[in-house]
Parts: sequence; structure tokens; C-alpha cells
Amino acid sequence: MSKNCPECGNEVPDDAHFCADCGHDFFQKNSGGRSSESIFSNGKIFLILIAVVVVIGVAVILSSGFGGNGNTDVADVDEHDVDLTITEVSGYDGDDSGKTYYAIYTYALFNKVPSDLKGYNIKTTYVDENGSEIGHEIEKLDNVYYDSDYALSFGHYDTYKKPNPDHVNVEIIKGGKTVDNYTSKIDQSKIDYLN
Repeated sequence: MSKNCPECGNEVPDDAHFCADCGHDFFQKNSGGRSSESIFSNGKIFLILIAVVVVIGVAVILSSGFGGNGNTDVADVDEHDVDLTITEVSGYDGDDSGKTYYAIYTYALFNKVPSDLKGYNIKTTYVDENGSEIGHEIEKLDNVYYDSDYALSFGHYDTYKKPNPDHVNVEIIKGGKTVDNYTSKIDQSKIDYLN
């Protein structure tokens, strides 16, 4: 069986909910001069789609820092509180129960540190001339830093395999995120076991 659409006259199956040509809702009822309108009638779906697009657009703009590159937020700016200058990387060899070991460590002048060192870590990575990591040390900054006009040593790395470091990379980390990074070429004449 079939029926005709009262809006466009198109013939549709008897059990059709909507007209395939004009979208007329066959189950829309009129009672007392009021119609119970579906969400799809009178352009409501169009208005809902526009509202969804606007909400998504606002969310994207807010998450990208009002049109910035997405890499800067207020917390990042506040965390860049450590400034240091790597002055030297030194090294020596020693004997531990008849086995030779090698030690490398870094000296740096701390030009600026935050008043509260809690949550800051310092990661010192030693790298060879091929760009391969020799080893690294991670320490709490409050274990390394004290108020001094002299260079402080940190990043003490020991190994039984004789390393040949080319450069050192020092990262300041807060909340698991690197907030500052310093790299310096190593003067190998300062490393005793290489001379």
C-alpha cells in the first residue's frame, strides 16, 4: 500500500515516517491549533549544526592560545626561571676493587634560579662525537644548587667502559617537562683519562 504526501503529492509507502522528496513528517500531529514539531522541522537541525560548529570553533581557539602557535601558555613562561652557564666538563679514572672506572662531571655557574627549587630536576647527558648517548644523570636541583659565586659540579656519571664525550646537554625539568636546555662542546684536555 502507499499514500500521497500532503505537501508535495509524492507517492510514498504507507509506513513511511518522512516524505523522500520534501521531508514532510507524517507523524506530526496538530492538537488544538498547536503542532508538536520534530527537531528536524522548520530548520531546527540547521540551527543545531551552526551551534555545534560555533562551540567547536571556540574550543579550538581557546586551546591554541587565542590564535598563537599553541606552544606558549602562562605556566610555561613562569617556569623558565633557571639560567646557567656550563663552564667545564671534567673527568678522571679510578680503581674500584681492582677494576678501573671512569667518571665524568659538569661544572656550571648558576646565574638565576627560582626562589622555590621544589619540583625542579636537572638532567645531564653526555654524548659522543657520533651523537650517541654515553650516559646521563638526573638529580633534584635543590640537591645541586646552593648560593655560590663559583661553578658548581653535578651530573656525576661513572662507567667501567672508557667514554669519549664530545658534548654535554643539560636540561632543566619541571613536572616532567623540559623548561630549559643548555648544550656545550667538551674540551677533552680537561678530562684526565683522555690525556
